[in-house]
Amino acid sequence: MRRLLVLLGLLSCLGHLCRGSDYFSSITGLEKLLQTEDFLIKNLRTTVNAVRTSLQRLESEVFAIEQEHVVAARDTENYLTNPVNVYRLMKRLHTDWPHLETRVQQIADKMDFNATQGYGLSFPSQEDVDGAALALVRLQSTYKLDVAQVAAGILNGIKYGSDMSWQDCFVLGQQLFEMEDYNNTKVWLRESMERLGRHSPAPATTPDSGTLNRMEAVAKSLFQLGDFDTAYELSQRVLQFDPKRIRNWHLGDKGAVTNPEEAEDMALPRHSDSYSLTQEFAHYEKVCRGEVGPSPRQERPLRCRYSLGSHPYRHLAPLKLEEHSLDPFVVTYHDMLSPRKIADLRLMAVPRMHRSTVNPLPGGQNKKSSFRVSKNAWLAYDSHPTMGGMLSDLSDATGLDMTFCEQLQVANYGVGGHYEPHWDFFRDPDHYPAEEGNRMATAIFYLSDVEQGGATAFPFLNFAVKPQLGNVLFWYNVHRSLDVDYRTKHAGCPVLKGSKWIGNVWIHEATQTFARPCDVFRDHEVSLEYEIIK
Repeated sequence: MRRLLVLLGLLSCLGHLCRGSDYFSSITGLEKLLQTEDFLIKNLRTTVNAVRTSLQRLESEVFAIEQEHVVAARDTENYLTNPVNVYRLMKRLHTDWPHLETRVQQIADKMDFNATQGYGLSFPSQEDVDGAALALVRLQSTYKLDVAQVAAGILNGIKYGSDMSWQDCFVLGQQLFEMEDYNNTKVWLRESMERLGRHSPAPATTPDSGTLNRMEAVAKSLFQLGDFDTAYELSQRVLQFDPKRIRNWHLGDKGAVTNPEEAEDMALPRHSDSYSLTQEFAHYEKVCRGEVGPSPRQERPLRCRYSLGSHPYRHLAPLKLEEHSLDPFVVTYHDMLSPRKIADLRLMAVPRMHRSTVNPLPGGQNKKSSFRVSKNAWLAYDSHPTMGGMLSDLSDATGLDMTFCEQLQVANYGVGGHYEPHWDFFRDPDHYPAEEGNRMATAIFYLSDVEQGGATAFPFLNFAVKPQLGNVLFWYNVHRSLDVDYRTKHAGCPVLKGSKWIGNVWIHEATQTFARPCDVFRDHEVSLEYEIIK
């Protein structure tokens, strides 16, 4: 009984102050969630053993979660870089464990207890669970993934982990419904019903009364929105498990569609911002999928070559340079950073990681946004010898002066982490100090490999660069005339499988007069047509 009280106290934290936030935006911190669930499993296992005869149904569910942790223990990093696994982990901690708490309380039979806290456990917030759900939908949309395959743990044809249960799919569909993403709601609810139909009735797979209530409520809402097919299928499943239920919603209910022809004209709204509906965004997704690429004319002058850089002794160890575009200038320097130095950088960054933000207005406040899902940390170059060496090597490679460059920004992209198309330069002079000038150039140090997805895409140039440990991607954000170059709009494609670590260096215009002198005439007209979103 004492153990049961402790377990109930732990589970009650789910509804109080033990929840964290922003777990979905980065891989860092996810191990805490896995450890939390591992702790909960061990405590619930003790309770199950004590009252086994009354907990047969609960036993089968705990066993299923234990099997998931056996898979996770074999390779925790690999497990936590799978977006399906991360969603299911968050969904279990946020949704399934509170249901288990209710069941345990029923077993305790009116047992009086005080909820205790302070056990140091970590739980995802509603924002985390919603973020993980949106990440799955984002991956599904960007890479044109089949819902049935995603639910089966298959990403781009590769089986990574366990299948989602019908309950997982249903809760995901319910979340998307509450977020008004009705198009994706339908496909996930149908996948849930298909999976439920494929399993023979068993205590672990049969919906309880609470689940049937939620299924009925979603069916009613879909009916009122005019999606009769999905509503009918869902309600039939409810009646299959509980024939005594009476559907108390009718065609004449307030808000319901009374004429079937009206349903055909109803366009279910899609949870999306206006930019994601543009041709430009659709083209960006094609670049991420590799469906479009540079033309032969673009590729013909490009070379992979050795570069001596600006250092007088560089001929003893020339740089390996890969050209992606000559105008605008976009190149990769290979093998610029060793694995040991990368490990040092990540070790310094992890304790300082915070959710990445955007600041669209001069003098405005930084805000979290679904436009950019990651965590980052800022590191001063004089804080560690590795930092100074990075800056020196970058100066040798590019010939640029590093007097005015921003601190190194180390970023980690988590579940479906991405950064939608954007420019690195500032369009408004009020965004940067006049004595430093605009961001002339960008250098991205790749601090990890990424198994699938996560490429740096240049939609207007029709190519994407895959992250490769130790490489540096470099490009100029402005013309020689110092006018901004709109062709350099770029994006971080969603991470499909893996963990993406990068280090961003932004180099400003000041003191670059001789390093990159301007031409006799302005050369900016060629990029003006790319300023307007189409």
